[in-house]
Amino acid sequence: MKKLSGTSDADLLVLMAFKLKNRVLFPEKLEDAKKWLAKVRVKST
Repeated sequence: MKKLSGTSDADLLVLMAFKLKNRVLFPEKLEDAKKWLAKVRVKST
């Protein structure tokens, strides 16, 4: 496979992780999780 840049795969993954940090990638799943968690009751033993 031909490389498109001189950057290593590991460096590209680090860059992508940095760019995606603190972003909600799946907002509908987040809303579903919030609704589910609002119904959860914690039971102490």
